[in-house]
Amino acid sequence: MSVPHLISESFAHAFLLPLQDPPPKPPRIPEVNAVAPPGNEMFTRVVGFFIWIAGVCVLGLFFGGIIASTAGRLYDHHGSGRRGAQMIVSSLVLAVLLGLGYTLITSFAAGAS
Repeated sequence: MSVPHLISESFAHAFLLPLQDPPPKPPRIPEVNAVAPPGNEMFTRVVGFFIWIAGVCVLGLFFGGIIASTAGRLYDHHGSGRRGAQMIVSSLVLAVLLGLGYTLITSFAAGAS
């Protein structure tokens, strides 16, 4: 047996003595009854407007990408076609991030209250 192995076994057996007291439990964090601050309704309304505007922008980016990609392919303009494809992919990524962000924020807010 190696020396580190013997040391680790001796420490493991030192904590398993039958007369040893169990470790104390950590103190419990008291629950807090959160109350919404005054004016909270206006704040949530403004955040709702921003979320709505972001969703409309993502939809506009998606359909603008479709138009740019289609026009680029029809008129043999490769730069526009490639930019349209990038716009479509970026709008899909933004839609996923918008959905995840909204879900995370609402779940954190619901867990805090």
